[in-house]
Amino acid sequence: MDLSAYIGFAATLDKSQSSPVLLLADTGTYPPGVPQQLTGYFSVTQPDGITVAGSFTAPNVQWVGGQLTKGSFTLRLDNANGFQQGAYSITYSIRVPGYDDTFLTKTFNLSYTSPVATMSNSLDLFTPDLKVEDLTNYTQDGWNSITTNVSWSVLIQSVLGTNRTITGSGSPFDMNYQGSYYDALYGVTMTLTPVYQLQGSTWVTLIDKILLFQTLQAQIPPTLTQLQAGLTALNLQLDGTLSSSPTYPALLNSYNLASSKYDSLVRRGQANDLSGLDTYVWQLQKIFNNGVNPTYVNTNGVIPAYDWGSGGSGSVAWSNITGKPSTVLVEGYVGVAIPAGATYTDARLENVSASRILVFRNKVEQDNSNLSDGDTYFTKNQADGFMTFSPALTAGEVVKITIMAL
Repeated sequence: MDLSAYIGFAATLDKSQSSPVLLLADTGTYPPGVPQQLTGYFSVTQPDGITVAGSFTAPNVQWVGGQLTKGSFTLRLDNANGFQQGAYSITYSIRVPGYDDTFLTKTFNLSYTSPVATMSNSLDLFTPDLKVEDLTNYTQDGWNSITTNVSWSVLIQSVLGTNRTITGSGSPFDMNYQGSYYDALYGVTMTLTPVYQLQGSTWVTLIDKILLFQTLQAQIPPTLTQLQAGLTALNLQLDGTLSSSPTYPALLNSYNLASSKYDSLVRRGQANDLSGLDTYVWQLQKIFNNGVNPTYVNTNGVIPAYDWGSGGSGSVAWSNITGKPSTVLVEGYVGVAIPAGATYTDARLENVSASRILVFRNKVEQDNSNLSDGDTYFTKNQADGFMTFSPALTAGEVVKITIMAL
């Protein structure tokens, strides 16, 4: 009589260890007293065709410390350091006094691709609040996702002149150091350890390990006073240029764009609507720097809370910034106030240069210059009574189109 009715085992392919390992555990439900007398061994054949076997004289499994030991084998990986794809065959042989030797063979086919690690960052430089988050899609055909551990190691270069490393787990991960956020470079390493169970062969568990590294830069935004100084300098340059000069239209376009972005920056900042405002600041700096992103050197000091000024003195209305009145052509929802599509037609657009047109699209100001800070903009020929959007306007968007006076 053998133990065929009782024998069982489970396999775990674990790539999360420093050395990948295949662990084999006896899961049999034996009659009382059998486990204490049991000795056994596993024989494993991986897809590369190599078989590694134990023996009864050198067993993988025996009773030690109140439980059966596990069989442990080196998990050989493929050339890309991934799990070998294909057929695995495992035979478990056990010997117990009073029973015939018992053998159990199980096979499974491994088809698995590691998820693509995806990290997002939320660098609110105004509050400030710096976080990173795991956005990886863990769905795998043929596998049940059991759990995933997300761990972080962040090197801050530096904290008041000294590099500091912060670690933690979970998602999102807050990158503060002792309660403060620093104007510094952040080297972020995200380590993912997803655990899967093979559908149809639930005795097979796979543990993967995926790393992703990104360098992020946090910097102290220029103050409203500094931005106002840039706007004033641009205004002086415009005032010193004759309207007949070939450079005048480009200067006017840059000034109108900078004025609108500054106005929206202040209004939204004072309303605590901070999402995307860092883009406004970098665009303003680019405009003030002749279309080139300025070089920034980190101070490695604490990022302070941004001073938005008071509701009255800190906020400057659009007409006050530009010194020119404006005409609102249309404002409201696409599909209601303005038709959906790539083209908006209005007779008042005839003989109006694109540099005089300002568009607010879902709270984001756009002009026709496409500063390479986004993929939404518009084009217009001066004589035309229409303008073309790329991408096209879709129902539900909020749009405002304004013509600035000369």
